Amino acid sequence: MEFKWHILFGFLFSYVLVYFFDFSLFAGVIIFFASWVIDCDHYFWYAFETGDRNPINAIKWYIKSVPKWCRLSFKEKGKFKQGVFIFHGLFFWIILALLSFVHSFFLWILIGVGIHMVADLMDLRIRGKPLYGKIFPCYVIKKNKNKKGLVGL
Repeated sequence: MEFKWHILFGFLFSYVLVYFFDFSLFAGVIIFFASWVIDCDHYFWYAFETGDRNPINAIKWYIKSVPKWCRLSFKEKGKFKQGVFIFHGLFFWIILALLSFVHSFFLWILIGVGIHMVADLMDLRIRGKPLYGKIFPCYVIKKNKNKKGLVGL
């Protein structure tokens, strides 16, 4: 899902929680930020794959490469590595759920991540794409063996 939609959905859901469900403004802000900051794992994946730590280069690469990726056939896409997004995975959610028993701050982050993931999973389902890539990073790592990196795309 495009970044702008995550910001919009995150804002709308945070607003609803604050206005109608008596969440504090601070909780609403944390939920809002968590609903789109989770995508920083896209940068981490880019940095790991390329060795380039410059976030501006990562943004430029995504802007240039995503349209190319979308034009590839399903068979061609199968030749390339999939992104490994650690903050989108089930293990990260479990850690946040456990930490939410320690402090409500982590529950707010988990709610924001949940908003993000519902939007991502709906987007994947609508586009007919598999859901496992967003939920199980370990499985993606296993499937990526002996595939081309996206850097040359």
